[in-house]
Amino acid sequence: MADEIHLVNGDRITGKFIKMEDNQLIFETDYAGQVAIDWQKVAQLLTDTPVKVILNDGKIIETTDLKTITPVMDPKKKEKSGFNLTQVKAINPEQKPSVKITARVNAGVEIERGNTDTDDFHFDGEFIARTEKHRWTFDGELDKEKSSGDTTAESWEATGIYDYFLTEKWFLFFKTLFEHDKFADLDLRTYVGAGPGYQFFESKDLNLSVSAGPTYVYEDFIEAGDDDFYAIHWLVRYDQYFFEKFVQLFHRQKGYISLEDSENWIVETRQGLRFPIYKGFAAIVQ
Repeated sequence: MADEIHLVNGDRITGKFIKMEDNQLIFETDYAGQVAIDWQKVAQLLTDTPVKVILNDGKIIETTDLKTITPVMDPKKKEKSGFNLTQVKAINPEQKPSVKITARVNAGVEIERGNTDTDDFHFDGEFIARTEKHRWTFDGELDKEKSSGDTTAESWEATGIYDYFLTEKWFLFFKTLFEHDKFADLDLRTYVGAGPGYQFFESKDLNLSVSAGPTYVYEDFIEAGDDDFYAIHWLVRYDQYFFEKFVQLFHRQKGYISLEDSENWIVETRQGLRFPIYKGFAAIVQ
């Protein structure tokens, strides 16, 4: 027997049910291949094989008849049983690894010889481990420049962030960040902060999150007097592929403003384009 979909407009489609997630039902027919149907257009799904239904509240049900059922009171359990299609979050979703890991390393070198004798080195990297409720992010960068054998620029920073997801979108974060810039007289700047965040999008093609919260900042200067204060810190992370993954636009912004002195603030941004080349290698303009 073939699986069958009843749409809200009265149409019926027969074929093989594949899955439903992200409000898209994937159904395979022998005349049009796989088709995607908006979940809101589905009135009933009938299948002769068990399916795994995940409701919005996290409850998991196995059934072969997904009718639009109005929940009714079960006198034995003294609670409502059954569900309607608006309560369904996913059906037979793809099995995802318990921990998803992504990593990226960027490096650039510029060497000049002749009238000038300079060496420029840049390195930055990012490591993210993601589970359903937790996300760990570690990133850092290093910049160094030499002119005629003398160091003329030297700076680095390292960041560690832990996010705990309260819902699919809302999360709480804890962040530490360390910065060093020898030629800005900064031996070490340390941030420790926490607060809420919101994940607008999270997929292979599009990611956007914002977070903000109170932060304690300690600045250890090489020559000048040290300083410490409380501030409001924020972080914006965005990346998106375009033209069938021909190019990826990305933007990172982080900053803080002191709660004690509104003229004491720092904003750092990084934005650019990544062009995938081959098996993970990419050309970057940033």
